[in-house]
Amino acid sequence: LSNTATVAVPAGATDPNSGNNSATDSDTLAPNADLAITLTDGVTTATQGGSLTYTLVASNAGPSNIAGATVTDNFPAALTCTWSCVGAAGGTCAASGSGNIAGSINLPAGASATYTALCSVATNATGNIVNTATISAPSGTTDPVAGNNTATDTDTVVGARVAATKTASGALVVGATVTYSIVLSNTGPGAQSDNPGDELTDVLPSTLALVSAAATSGTVLANTANNTVTWNGSIPSGGSVTVTVVATILPTANGVPVANQATIAFDADGNGSNESSAVSNDPRVAGVDNPTVIFVADTRVIPTLSPWMLGALALSLAILVAAVRRRQRTH
Repeated sequence: LSNTATVAVPAGATDPNSGNNSATDSDTLAPNADLAITLTDGVTTATQGGSLTYTLVASNAGPSNIAGATVTDNFPAALTCTWSCVGAAGGTCAASGSGNIAGSINLPAGASATYTALCSVATNATGNIVNTATISAPSGTTDPVAGNNTATDTDTVVGARVAATKTASGALVVGATVTYSIVLSNTGPGAQSDNPGDELTDVLPSTLALVSAAATSGTVLANTANNTVTWNGSIPSGGSVTVTVVATILPTANGVPVANQATIAFDADGNGSNESSAVSNDPRVAGVDNPTVIFVADTRVIPTLSPWMLGALALSLAILVAAVRRRQRTH
């Protein structure tokens, strides 16, 4: 901003030094504007293989008009995004793009620019998705409120949703074997990732003796000393795994119901640890196996009668037969 003042001699007068008859003062303009940005996707969780829609609004509360502010959003690696932008009240921005947002925008005082980013979530996304956007004033501009120049949105990744069912088969008598088929099903949307914890634990009751265990995938361990079966592995979305447990029915099970309950614990958000278990009522676990009860047939032998008891039984039967015959003759 330049201001120039001059002085001129009147007619008929002579100024021997006209070089000092003009003076100029120059000041560099320093725009002052409160730039701000907001960012949200309206949710708190993200699903593996799903999508998120972010709304990013850049605004200028003034008082100065701003040309050349910079909006930046470097999307997390778990996201693949395309975006569009619409200005309001004189704000201008690039109409659309893909990948990260790194654009120059013009924001007169009171104007704004709204970005809409459509993002797909990677199928192997884990943990939290943290997205941060910023707005920066051009060089020479003062922003009196720097605290609103950054905005962050955080979503927890939700991966697997697992249900368990268990059935029993076999000759349910003492000394026979019973086979339990435990089916773990993942309805997604994400994969149940393999992690150090055991996703399935089946502690057999004392009326059963563990013989063996097998699984269609993953790692299954049969600990006969502890009468316990554990399984650990991954289940793709829409997939399932069957764990087969074989046990011998012990004499203590004779004629009584035998209840066997397995518990499940899964990595629901894919971050490498089990958040949910059979007793946590975590909504991300679709089902928990109820006790499977089998009724063991009573095969106990009827005690043998002594000769005296056999004689008494025969005499009683003879008396009964004679009484019936007398009754028939009288009628």
